Amino acid sequence: TILTGLHSHTHGQYGHCHGTHGFRTHEHVASIPRVLKPLGFKTACVGKLHAKPYPVYPFDESEVGNPWRTDELVERAGRFLRAAGKDPFYLHVGSAYPHRQGDGFGLNHPDGGFNDTLYRPEDVLVPPFLPDVPEVRRDLVDYYGAVTRYDGFVGNMLRVLESAGRLDDTLVIVMSDHGMPFPGAKASSYDTGHHCPLLIRSPDQQGRGLRSRAMISWVDLAPTVYDWCRVPDEAVPKELPGRSLIPILKESDPVGWDEVYYAHCFHEVTNYFPYRVLRRRRYKYVRNLAHELAQPLPSDLFRCRSWAAVRKEGMEKLGLRSVKNFLHREPEELFDLETDLMETANRIADPALARLLEEMRRAVVEFRVRTQDPWLEPSFQQGEVSESGPT
Repeated sequence: TILTGLHSHTHGQYGHCHGTHGFRTHEHVASIPRVLKPLGFKTACVGKLHAKPYPVYPFDESEVGNPWRTDELVERAGRFLRAAGKDPFYLHVGSAYPHRQGDGFGLNHPDGGFNDTLYRPEDVLVPPFLPDVPEVRRDLVDYYGAVTRYDGFVGNMLRVLESAGRLDDTLVIVMSDHGMPFPGAKASSYDTGHHCPLLIRSPDQQGRGLRSRAMISWVDLAPTVYDWCRVPDEAVPKELPGRSLIPILKESDPVGWDEVYYAHCFHEVTNYFPYRVLRRRRYKYVRNLAHELAQPLPSDLFRCRSWAAVRKEGMEKLGLRSVKNFLHREPEELFDLETDLMETANRIADPALARLLEEMRRAVVEFRVRTQDPWLEPSFQQGEVSESGPT
């Protein structure tokens, strides 16, 4: 989605591409390296990359290396930048932090990039969607340690850009691909799974440290790259659902950025739980397209200390949320995030919100039609849409 500017149900890589999962992007789809290479850009991916096949993502260099060794990633990135010289470039660097690995977060890997910061279980903040128990606190200590490693890695990458003489002509985007790898965050439709960090450093920016209220999606990143790289209009892929963030980087509350659509199909091949969402400032509408199934957890979450504690103790609450409601979702959900930040009370049957519900429901169907969602077929069979659009 980052590299194509398309939602997963459109670009066709519905879940992971590696190992037994085997999902692939449709070969006709354009991507950032596919668009930029003919225009003279050097392209590289260093570290973690979950995108195939090569014809869609034809990086000049693709050095996976060890994504847990940020010092190696920085060294490889520096080598690419030195070879690029003064040529225009796109460099995609994927650190494994703060992903889970085994029972922890990869902190057992030696990393020469910086000194680790150690946290204490009694000092960490437990998010309100998790139970405050010792196992969760120990899990969070490791997680915050991994986040701190990632923070140091970002600083080292900026220094590499500076030493290569490219810091003043490079747009830097720092981001995560999903929320915290904890139950009720990653691979769920909750805001705790989709509200991700995003920092953008533009050398053209005058006022720095600005915090934006713009609601954006990762489908906006490819248009942003094309805009920054001055890609000619005729070379930009048509029908991208997103738009460039360049024009709003200097605004804290830009007009017209008050809603966002997002979608999910699979995580691993065994994690089938497709949903489509419209998120606005106050209200959020969720359409769970396979609500008959229990919501599956990615393998790393199912095996983590936090979920093991929930299962072992037979907990009924996942923080403020009900474990039962977390695992068994309704076909449609409507949340008032002004009064219910953790999305615990489904307002779908509230007569006071009936008109809003109908409007948001129709908007999501139109979004699905507009983005050529293959999951429209089961919706058609269930009478939710007609051959020509929403019923």
